[in-house]
Amino acid sequence: MDATRVLFVAPSAYPLGGVQTWLDYLLPGLRARGWHPVLGLVAGPLHDVERYVQVHPGHETVSIRSTTGSREGRVRALVDAIRRVQPQLLVSVNISDCYAAIGRLRSQGETAPRVAMADHSLEPDFLADAAAWQHVLDGFIGTNRLTLRLARDYAGIAPSRVHYAPYGVPLAAPTPHAATAQRKLRIGYSGRLEKKQKRVQDIPAILARLEATGIDSQLRIAGDGPCRPELETQLRRQAAKGDVEFLGHVDAAALGERLYQWADVLLVTSAWETGPIVIWEAMAQRLAVVTSRYIGSGLEGGLRDGENCLLYPAGDANAGAGQLARMADSPFRHALAAHALEMVSQRYSRERSIAAWDECLRAVIGAPALRAPLAAREFAFDGRLDRWLGTSLGETVRSLLGRSHVHAEPGGEWPHTDHRLSTADEEAFWAMAREKDVP
Repeated sequence: MDATRVLFVAPSAYPLGGVQTWLDYLLPGLRARGWHPVLGLVAGPLHDVERYVQVHPGHETVSIRSTTGSREGRVRALVDAIRRVQPQLLVSVNISDCYAAIGRLRSQGETAPRVAMADHSLEPDFLADAAAWQHVLDGFIGTNRLTLRLARDYAGIAPSRVHYAPYGVPLAAPTPHAATAQRKLRIGYSGRLEKKQKRVQDIPAILARLEATGIDSQLRIAGDGPCRPELETQLRRQAAKGDVEFLGHVDAAALGERLYQWADVLLVTSAWETGPIVIWEAMAQRLAVVTSRYIGSGLEGGLRDGENCLLYPAGDANAGAGQLARMADSPFRHALAAHALEMVSQRYSRERSIAAWDECLRAVIGAPALRAPLAAREFAFDGRLDRWLGTSLGETVRSLLGRSHVHAEPGGEWPHTDHRLSTADEEAFWAMAREKDVP
């Protein structure tokens, strides 16, 4: 009997992200469990499939290219890929046009696979997509327990179609961390350098408060982003003394040696997270963690203040510095790290993650077929040809003439979400999410 074919459709513009690391261990793991996974990589001027495959070799891949760059062109390219691969299940990994492609095949009476959304976020745009396409979605798979609650309560997805599968990290023999009695407390940070989610603007204030307590420290920052120049300016004095070092992007293979094994403690300052995977990685390396009590940490239930990490209110620099100061006590820090390693081994190993995804995919395949009528969804016109001739004929003429839309960034070329669908007031949304994120 042939293995069940699953098509994972994902962007190729970001070959160095956490989602790509997840696919690297998940697809071989599913293959070992009897699935036939295929990685569908969307292509275009801003999505370089060849580069992605060079960074992440070893997968069976199919390139999905829209020659016109229009919404209709993307849907047609996805429909064509589905017909070529003939999967029994399609998993959309941040490619919103997948749902329109499945809806089109079903409305035309063609054989179409089941479809599931893999949501690695808490953001309202992804939940708005799920709500708008719930008549098409056979499953919603989230990596965080708050995401599941929001899928049910906010997006209105039937509970029977909402499933949980966390990230996983490798469990290697960790390197013991040395005592800090004769040197400065070493603090590591890893993540995108931006303000809205990661709150990197808190780092200088936390270091200043820590210095005021009499704790000497060194900080290594792995990652890049729009706030790096501002951070470098704010931390210029510490950098000149050798107490702050910007590593830039560090690939996953080198992160252990350059950050986790160097540091005494990992600092996380985020406003919200679905993991973050950097915490589970650090804990697997027996590294102690000080983290904000970010939205997404409550219902997930992995982080326990004073037991396997130290928590502080997001945005409270005084509290963050106070928790870091406690980490100067080596025996206390090592005890936290030992409990953290035990928790990660039980909940966030790659083996457990693969098993969870295997279970989720089987549940989506085995669920009763959706019987809700398929409402027709009109696309916004993508140019004059669409307005003159209609979307379908306009796209056909555009293709014959070799015309193509020029996009400024990858998310325009292949959108992660349909931004037209989200009308959420972000401040109100995050307040609601915080209220729901209670164990």
